[in-house]
Amino acid sequence: MTDMGLYEIPQEMVDFRETIRQIATEKIAPRAADIDRNAEYPHDIRKILGEQDILGLPFDEEYGGTGTGTLMLQIAVEEIAKACASSALILMIQELGTLPIQLFGSDELKQRFLPKCATGEWSPAFALSEPEAGSDPAAMRTTAVKDGDEWVINGQKIWNSLAHMATHEWLCVRTDQEAPKHRGISVIMVPIATPGIEVRPLITWDDFRTNETFFTDVRVPRTNLIGEVNRGWQYITGALDLERGALTNAGDLRRAVDEVIAAARLTLSDGSRPLDNPDVRRKIAQLDADVEVCMLMSQEAASLLESGQIPTSAVTEEKIISSELRQRIADVGTQMFGLQGLLTRDNEYAVPGGGFEKLYRSAPLLRFGGGANEVLRDVIAQRGHGMPTYGRGR
Repeated sequence: MTDMGLYEIPQEMVDFRETIRQIATEKIAPRAADIDRNAEYPHDIRKILGEQDILGLPFDEEYGGTGTGTLMLQIAVEEIAKACASSALILMIQELGTLPIQLFGSDELKQRFLPKCATGEWSPAFALSEPEAGSDPAAMRTTAVKDGDEWVINGQKIWNSLAHMATHEWLCVRTDQEAPKHRGISVIMVPIATPGIEVRPLITWDDFRTNETFFTDVRVPRTNLIGEVNRGWQYITGALDLERGALTNAGDLRRAVDEVIAAARLTLSDGSRPLDNPDVRRKIAQLDADVEVCMLMSQEAASLLESGQIPTSAVTEEKIISSELRQRIADVGTQMFGLQGLLTRDNEYAVPGGGFEKLYRSAPLLRFGGGANEVLRDVIAQRGHGMPTYGRGR
């Protein structure tokens, strides 16, 4: 990431970045292979992030956070992802799982919830998609009905990332059955330990686990409502922007391209190197350029958020480009070594520093997570009538 230019990084952020980079290199990177191999949530890494105030990056100082803003948070995610993408996810969910409260929650809810998240004592998550409401989340059927001073919640959520490790999650529910589908939606903060909640594993990739969650007559206080009743859709759309930006994970893409370059320098049995092939060099050069574009787009989106803008088009375009780039990186890495490039890192015949199979595992998730790329292309085309949106309030 450049320190000067269109998005100049203040010196204090540069200094903080160096601290985070050192932590990532010395504490997180040595654990990355084990995290990948054992498919276990890295509690030790989360503890380190909490002790070093990194979990406080998403929050203002009055709630125990660092108050350093969105750009610094993005820089931290990139540095951690270069060492271990799964560990970076902890910090991504830390912001995404608290965003509606930070933006729209009552003062009481903020004071009750955010300080314990900032220290790492509480762990957030969010629940939006449903089996019949994926690409069209406004068609959700999970309901919350008022009963005295409580909400009574019934329904099911799917693709509920890290819910099994969360203490709380913000839940999207329908509170007005008669309203048009984009209306009548509310957002409620729900403690996972509340009676009537069941979390079941759906897919596990490394320590990243996504779940389905069932709600049966779950009762939570009416004060757990985030913002206004039936106004939840506008809160959700801002969170979706953040989710798409988080899925980019440009730091992980930078690491992946560096691994492709390192693998291309290996000497093969015939004495040649993949990097000696002009076609391979050109492909790697294109990957390297594309990663730099993704990192700049990620920085731009963070800067727009920092200035109070909603960078919907920026993060949507960024998500499409980066998720498809992940697939191309995996393709180039594997094409150099054939099936050997698909072996896991702990296999004795694996390409040193490869790990291309992991890219293949994660690529489909990131193409469809946060909105399928094909759907998002339609969104971009409809918003700009098929024309680029540059310079028009991205």
